[in-house]
Amino acid sequence: MSGDFFAAMGVMLVAVVMTFVFIYVYNFLISRPYFQIKEVSVRGLRELTEKDVLASAGIKPAQNLLAVNTDAVIRRVSANQWVKNVYVGRELPDKLVLEVRERDPLVLVKQGSDFYLMDGEGFVFKKLGKSDEVDLPILTGFNAQDKTKSRLLLGTLDLLKTVSTSSKYSYLGTISEINIDEIFGLSLIFNTGIYLKLGMNGFENKFKQLTMVMADLEKRGIRNGYLCIDLSDESKVTVQRRNAPGIVEHNNKGQHYLI
Repeated sequence: MSGDFFAAMGVMLVAVVMTFVFIYVYNFLISRPYFQIKEVSVRGLRELTEKDVLASAGIKPAQNLLAVNTDAVIRRVSANQWVKNVYVGRELPDKLVLEVRERDPLVLVKQGSDFYLMDGEGFVFKKLGKSDEVDLPILTGFNAQDKTKSRLLLGTLDLLKTVSTSSKYSYLGTISEINIDEIFGLSLIFNTGIYLKLGMNGFENKFKQLTMVMADLEKRGIRNGYLCIDLSDESKVTVQRRNAPGIVEHNNKGQHYLI
């Protein structure tokens, strides 16, 4: 028993000594001018400036690199509405690196008389200011105060990211307005005059169907102009000229065109 006691005491003594050594070495290192910060590199900026980030980071002049509280820096920089996340790293002996990832605004959300920026994850992060130069579609039917994100909203945002980054949908033009409705689903308005109704789900398949519909309309010579294309029901496609009366036609595939 006495042997176990002395062994335990020895372990504790070694731990205490190592702790004091560590504290001494740490204090010695953070007091050395060799590790004073001489350069701060800020990377990944688009909307923000380096001056903005450094002002919020609160890094003191000639601060010791090893003494920087990285969690505190991250917390302060992340308080900026444009910042999605930030990484703080050290490059010995004297360089601090801030890697900032900004939010990518995807749509504008209108609330009252104001507009707000929303990113691709449905996060409303900033009221649109006079200095913000953006060219984004307007999303209606969504309450910016609602913190919940419906499946319809998330599906809509995924579709917008696909359409905006794929050249195969460029013939449709640019999306100018999006409306989401928890009963009738998603509808898109393009600057070319196309009004597209997509319903509640299956957006990817419906866009594939739309490609065939547009090819058929082009053969008929009616691709151009203000068209309302209803793809809500995948078994039936309805096309109608907007603000114009028309006639009903049927094609061989069972698709229904109201022209």
